[in-house]
Amino acid sequence: MRQKRSKSYRKQMATYCLAFGFRKPYQVLVDGDIIYDATKYKMNLEKSLGSVVQGEIKPMITQCCIKSLYDRGEDAKDAIALAKTFERRRCNHTETQLSQSECLRSVVNVKGKNKHRYVVATQDQRVRGQFRSIPGTPMIYINRSVIIMEPVSPATEAAKRKFEEEKLLAGLNNPRTRA
Repeated sequence: MRQKRSKSYRKQMATYCLAFGFRKPYQVLVDGDIIYDATKYKMNLEKSLGSVVQGEIKPMITQCCIKSLYDRGEDAKDAIALAKTFERRRCNHTETQLSQSECLRSVVNVKGKNKHRYVVATQDQRVRGQFRSIPGTPMIYINRSVIIMEPVSPATEAAKRKFEEEKLLAGLNNPRTRA
């Protein structure tokens, strides 16, 4: 990984750790498309994701995303084998299988927050666009065999700024600090 990109990712993950409580091992929620692309490019997905977030990871996948890989047929055999090594995240969509994007949205977006502190790895641009409005949601995708982390979204930046201001004001209003 290039030095400039590595430094940028380190700063971004520090922001998520300090402002939103992310901690190692990072929970990386992947979809079927990114697994399929990683096997197509012959990438070691787990190692690459770990180098992007610069720490230990716990890759996770939902039931709906695995089912979508099975729907691709024989050409996704390697992707299915890789997906089976990841931890399963229950999505409770047993009766009706949702699309990958709807399933990821239902798992990550809990009352407008990323409550479980997932790093989302998806190839779907629409899903990434929708997650930009949820503060504290790092997003990863593959662009021509290179794994890239999206820059901090404006919603995340605003939430971080609000958190810092609250900490500052709490220190100013503390009766013990006044002399």
